[in-house]
Parts: sequence; C-alpha cells; structure tokens
Amino acid sequence: MKKEIRLKDFKPDEHVLIVVRHHWFIFFKDIIGIALLFFVPFFAVPILGIFITAGGLQIPTGFGFFFASFWALILWQMLFARWTDYYYDIWIVTNWRIIDVDQKGFFNRDTATLFNFEQIQDISTYVDTVIGTFLDYGCIQIQTAAAKREFLFKSVSNPRHVERVIRNAQEKFLGLKSRL
Repeated sequence: MKKEIRLKDFKPDEHVLIVVRHHWFIFFKDIIGIALLFFVPFFAVPILGIFITAGGLQIPTGFGFFFASFWALILWQMLFARWTDYYYDIWIVTNWRIIDVDQKGFFNRDTATLFNFEQIQDISTYVDTVIGTFLDYGCIQIQTAAAKREFLFKSVSNPRHVERVIRNAQEKFLGLKSRL
C-alpha cells in the first residue's frame, strides 16, 4: 500500500503526481568520502606518534583510541546529517503546482510553492556527465514568467521522465483552465 503525501495547504482536488529526490549516486559519493575520512586516525595517529616519540615525548596509551572514537562519532553525525538532507530534500509535483521541500539541518525545513503550471514557459533537461548518462540522472531547468525567471533542479533521478510528468500535468492544468 502506497502512502499518500498530503500537505496542509493542498486544494481539495489536488493530488501528488510524483515525488522527486536527488539521485542515489549523489548520496553514495558522500558516503564514500566519509568512509575514506574514517581511516584518517589509523594513519595519522601512528605517524604523529613517531614524530612525538622522536622528540622524546610519550603519548598516553588511550589517546589514539579516544581520538579515533571521537573522529568516528563526528563522521557518524556527518553521515546522518547527509542522509537527512538527502531523504527530506524533495520536490513534489502535483496536478496544480510544483512544491519544493528543502531540508536545512536536522530540524529546519522550508516548504515553498515554486510556481503554478500557468507560470511555466519552458522546461529543459540535460545530463552533463558520463556517470549521469549511465545512471540516468541530470538537471531540470524550468523557466518562468515570474520575478525569478529560472529554477534549476540538480542531480534529479530520471530527469526526462520527470519532465514528461510536468509537461503532461501542465497540459491538463491549462486545458482545465481554458474550459473554466
């Protein structure tokens, strides 16, 4: 059973067409970077110990363990912060509008209607890397007639499909508006 997303300010006949997140590879790159940082104490503490003992000083036995544990705790927090940002930073395309939910830290979230479908003038997608071509992620650029003329959604999974969903929803929305 699929859970339906409902925001407080949804109109009675408004429903979610698609929820868009960043591609999983973007999160994966961050995990690899954090995993590489995890091994820093295993190389830094012994090298630092060699220089300190060469100077005649002695490192307490628990210092390396304390430093590695503290480092792992910091990296765990970084991983969790990155996952929270990845999971809760979404774009919701409804049959009326596009909503941006932007996660900022652990406890702050901005929800904004970017624009209604009548404001959209052009939608374009592009994939600019080889990995993006293979894994099917790229950018969606939406131009509007509003004060801020251009919106760019980066690292979107399956951008051509998202563009088709937006275009179809816009066509239906404008068709309904013209009949009213």
